[in-house]
Amino acid sequence: MARTDDPSGDKVSALRRGFEVLSCIAAAGRPLANAEISQQTGIPRPTVTRLVATLVALGHVRAVQGSERFELAAGVVRLAEAFLGGLDVRVAARPHLVALAESTGASSLLGVRDGAEMLVIEAARSRSAVASLGADVGTRMALATSALGRAWLAGVDAPTRSALIAQLRRARSRAIDTSLDKAIAAARAAGHALSLGEWHPSINAVAVPIRTPSGEVITINCGGPSFVMPADRLREVAIPALVRTAAALARDIGGVAGSALMSPESAEPAARRGARRKTTAMETSP
Repeated sequence: MARTDDPSGDKVSALRRGFEVLSCIAAAGRPLANAEISQQTGIPRPTVTRLVATLVALGHVRAVQGSERFELAAGVVRLAEAFLGGLDVRVAARPHLVALAESTGASSLLGVRDGAEMLVIEAARSRSAVASLGADVGTRMALATSALGRAWLAGVDAPTRSALIAQLRRARSRAIDTSLDKAIAAARAAGHALSLGEWHPSINAVAVPIRTPSGEVITINCGGPSFVMPADRLREVAIPALVRTAAALARDIGGVAGSALMSPESAEPAARRGARRKTTAMETSP
């Protein structure tokens, strides 16, 4: 007769609950008591107490001095550093870019900011496309007029964005006028940035920003010659596919993409956000 009590099942359940407790503490942004963890996770308080004790012993959680609350500890940082150390955004992005290009019949690019330009560091083209964007790894695109650049400007925090735009205006770059402000505002509202013949008269493209776990903002786009990717096809086909692709890539690397990146909390620089949470935690601790 088969056994109905599977010890391995109990161990898996305990492991899952341990990660639920860890995720609960991480998401709170402040120290939590065992009762609060129990309430938020639905795990019985005696079980939470045992799990927290185990996490403390492993160095992933620590008790806040002078209270019965708990917060993340250095053990979590070691795990994060191990993940980040092996993270290659280009490698992670490649299959997503290829799938995007094939599904839209267009080109897709991954870009990073380099000075006043966006530098393409990965590219993919549809095998069925009759014509492509013409850009490849190493291509540079203007911040102000390209979809990649506008998405980057929309995705960074306000002080960084203002400083870059001021720098571009001092350099008297092309199209650094109120139209750029409108384009960025539209991008922040929609979660994606458009460039309809503005980077190149015959090229239409859309791009989405992604913040990596390290805090760097990268952008991916989808586009092509206007006779292949007219504005209506860009909106009906490319934008939905690009938004899904950006979200999938962000999940793979532990980042944030598109509209989720535009919220006030997400737009706040990581270092400042961490300092604010630490201060809040100190204020709310007994």
